[in-house]
Amino acid sequence: MVSSLTKVFSGASNVMGGSLVLNPKSRHYPQLFKTYQDVYFAEDAIYMERNSRDFKYRIQIIDSNVEALCDFLRSRSIAGGAGGDGEPVAIKEVFYPKYVTRENYDLCRVKPSSSSPSPASPSSPAIESATRVGGGYGGLFSLTFTSPLASQTFFNNLTCCKGPSLGTNFTLACPFTILAHYGELDWAEGFGVERGLVRVSVGLEEREELVRG
Repeated sequence: MVSSLTKVFSGASNVMGGSLVLNPKSRHYPQLFKTYQDVYFAEDAIYMERNSRDFKYRIQIIDSNVEALCDFLRSRSIAGGAGGDGEPVAIKEVFYPKYVTRENYDLCRVKPSSSSPSPASPSSPAIESATRVGGGYGGLFSLTFTSPLASQTFFNNLTCCKGPSLGTNFTLACPFTILAHYGELDWAEGFGVERGLVRVSVGLEEREELVRG
């Protein structure tokens, strides 16, 4: 299993790294293990370890933040029932595992357990209330819009940082399809990836700040 450690595992955006987990029972294990070389720069390893010490705590805050934010946005989307009274609606759909193929995600996410202690948290009541045991649905979601103008207006008025990422301690947003498929927008749309799609990676900000935009 290969996984990036650069994103939310580190969170601080100051080091890059990855992980490879090998199954000793695999027939490929001897060859893969034999060819492995530990060439990770020593100072990068130090920073990665330091950044990851509060990973469990941070991901619980992020999970809680993004779920609240997505609930807020979806209630104002066509998919969430908005616009039925004829009022104009900007958001078409919120793509987040809680609403899309949730049954698949529930099979692998960590379940709450009364025997698992919550990680230590700062004294802020808002942060303490956000901390919970058990896995959420991740810190990433995407939005589609009812028109190109709605997409542009929404993105241009966001007050969070903007850039391509899948996990930092601060919230980032990007026009994902434009960045990833600029030269093949029609091709991407053929697979249901709209050119106006906005992807958001949620961070550790106060929930009220995120909802305000």
